[in-house]
Amino acid sequence: MNIADRLKELRKKAGYSQEQLAEMLNISRQAVSKWESAQGNPDIENLIKLTEIYNVSADYILSGQEKEEVPEPPEPKQTDKMQMYPEIRQALCIMAIIMATALSGSLFIALLSLITRYLS
Repeated sequence: MNIADRLKELRKKAGYSQEQLAEMLNISRQAVSKWESAQGNPDIENLIKLTEIYNVSADYILSGQEKEEVPEPPEPKQTDKMQMYPEIRQALCIMAIIMATALSGSLFIALLSLITRYLS
């Protein structure tokens, strides 16, 4: 089946005359007749209007086949900078451990100093 046949079939299924369809598209009845007799094709604007009128896709009008549903592409993942650079992450962890150890060691020494002063 070609475009002309599909357009005619869609119009008849919808129950419109060529005149009624032409009025809906603001074109002449002769233009609709030319499409349906394969003497011409609808322009892009009219093709879009036809998809809305007949509730079909442009793929169906042009090729006779509905395009398969294409799933929505996944949202782009937020890239974690730490995952991009594992070496930096490892270095930061080591630095944090060293600083925590140094801080806790300093606090321990200060506490021992206070205890020593208090006891003496």
